[in-house]
Amino acid sequence: MNLFRKFHCDFFVLARRGVLLSAAFAMIFAVATATVAQTAPDTATPSSTNQQGTASPRAGSQNSPVAASQADDDPPPSVTARERERLAVNPVTGLVTSSAINYEPLTGRERWKVYWKQNFFSIGAYFGPVFTALVLDQTTNSPPEWGGGLRGYGLRVASRTAGGMIQGTIQAPIAALLHEDVRYISSSQHGAKHRVLHAVEYSFLTYNEQGHPTLNIANLAAYYASTEISTAWLPDKRGGWGYTFSNGSEQIALSVPVNLLQEFWPEITHKVLRRPRA
Repeated sequence: MNLFRKFHCDFFVLARRGVLLSAAFAMIFAVATATVAQTAPDTATPSSTNQQGTASPRAGSQNSPVAASQADDDPPPSVTARERERLAVNPVTGLVTSSAINYEPLTGRERWKVYWKQNFFSIGAYFGPVFTALVLDQTTNSPPEWGGGLRGYGLRVASRTAGGMIQGTIQAPIAALLHEDVRYISSSQHGAKHRVLHAVEYSFLTYNEQGHPTLNIANLAAYYASTEISTAWLPDKRGGWGYTFSNGSEQIALSVPVNLLQEFWPEITHKVLRRPRA
């Protein structure tokens, strides 16, 4: 019973620290997205007009005010489904994908949705920490001070989960300010070799809002920053710039197989889960 209480206390202490730090960075993200929204040009599409500059009536509406009101109040039924597809989170990798074909940048509202879904409200936000804590940490007893068994594994899961939330929360405001996409950009080519190389390259690159490749500064910086912050709850000997650099670089290296899985996820779901290709 005492062991369970100690595990319960340690686990929620780590999780609480991660959530509090994420909340602080979320406030920064809110300011960043608001700033970007204020500086963004107005891209609203004007209403369809005829050559005299007056609004063209819908066929069969007879310019009825009631019909016009109903048409304005009813959004296109495909908008919600299309947005859901655009912002779907992979349940294994925890990433959202955008194709390089007909690329569309994220709006400020979509950035918020992607942030919450990728870091908190999706299966993928927790599958990765649970898996990596088991395969990379528990099997190697890292850090050894946490020991083995349920308590050790619980601490490692909490540490990975908190680190992932902090990493995503640091990335989001920086990406908004730099106009970088936080999604994985899938290849526009079809050959396996080209797609593998693309997945490796986009462990370091992303798209800007013009659809051009750019160094993924927000993501790379967030890996190192979250690693440094995680030393607050790791054993004392794990700290300093050496640990931050090595562990942050390790996480960047781990993003390569994650991106490969994300790149070929349509084929995986088609063959294994028998789902139609997107």
